[in-house]
Amino acid sequence: MSSQNRYNLRKRTGGAVDSDAAPSEPVIDDASPKKADSSSTDYKSGTNWVHAGGIEANPYLFVLLVVSPFLSLLLAYATGGDIINNDWRVTYPLTEMLPACTSDVSACVSNTLSAGMSVVPTMEGAKFVLTFMTVALVLERFLPGKIEVGPETATGHVPRYVDNGVAHCFVYSVLFFLGSNLGPCGESSEQLLPALGDVFEKVGVCELYTPYNFGIMYDVFESSLSFLNIFGIFFCMFLTFKGLCFPSTQDSGSSGSWVKDYLWGTELYPRVFGLDLKRFINCRFSMTYWQLAGFSFCYRSYVLHGNVMDWGLFFSALSQYLYLVKFFFWEMGYMRSIDIIVDRAGYEIQWGCLVWVPAVYTFHSRFLVQHPSGLSYAAALALFVLSMAGVALNY
Repeated sequence: MSSQNRYNLRKRTGGAVDSDAAPSEPVIDDASPKKADSSSTDYKSGTNWVHAGGIEANPYLFVLLVVSPFLSLLLAYATGGDIINNDWRVTYPLTEMLPACTSDVSACVSNTLSAGMSVVPTMEGAKFVLTFMTVALVLERFLPGKIEVGPETATGHVPRYVDNGVAHCFVYSVLFFLGSNLGPCGESSEQLLPALGDVFEKVGVCELYTPYNFGIMYDVFESSLSFLNIFGIFFCMFLTFKGLCFPSTQDSGSSGSWVKDYLWGTELYPRVFGLDLKRFINCRFSMTYWQLAGFSFCYRSYVLHGNVMDWGLFFSALSQYLYLVKFFFWEMGYMRSIDIIVDRAGYEIQWGCLVWVPAVYTFHSRFLVQHPSGLSYAAALALFVLSMAGVALNY
């Protein structure tokens, strides 16, 4: 395969360019889409390609999709501090929780609905999410990097990216630490680098802001996830409308089904003011949130249990952090994967990265805050080494 056609996806659908035909000039990045002719409005023709079928064609998966927002709230509740004070037996789901539920189904349903609905957004949670996104947006805009391209699409569009994912990963981590009570502006008894604190104090940096608690991601998790749920649903409505009315490229259009348009998406590469929305949500928000959450949860556990380290949780957080460091080194590979080059920006991908990843991918770490692993340092280290071997072999 020649380098010219290495990332060419024109042959993936009907109406593709013949291999012997001269390739058309690629449409680079943010070129305004031309008005599609009658053939391009049919998504089966190739120009507005949409995968046949879909999750809404499977009633079981479709029901799961419909209840997923509530399920994410329920998972948040199950790992919060309030659950300790009720009769839920989350540590024994099969031997205690399930029998208790089946013995009184009406009470079980009522308690489950009440638990999920108790997870509501707050200003503190919304402020955290919006601040988290704002920092990611600033880094996305200003961190330098080499210009890389993704595969050429069926319409000749070639997406361009600034490859600054590794810089984002480490800069964001440092900023999250510096802004917390463990950083140079926290209480002297809590600072991890007191010498740096003296420097910051002398130059007046600490007068500019009030440090937040390093465990903030656990403290505001329930309210922030509830806000993300609402934000994600409306964000996907915006993406559906944008792809139909103001697409960034010709890789867009309706499938003929409003349900599919919302779930699957109406646009492959949506951009707003030059910002690639899929990369920003999938990588710069979702993966960064997951990466930092483990250590934030670990610190909350440490404080909650009388300054006793849960080594199982610590090494779990460390392994997830390093796994996602690997992800950011490979980010351009991800930008050439199915998530980006085939799946459109709809509910399935975008809501999933905004809500499902924080709710599910961090579930085990959040659970250990209230229920320590009890692993010794040696046992936790051995599991960590094994997990890192798996990460290395998968590289």
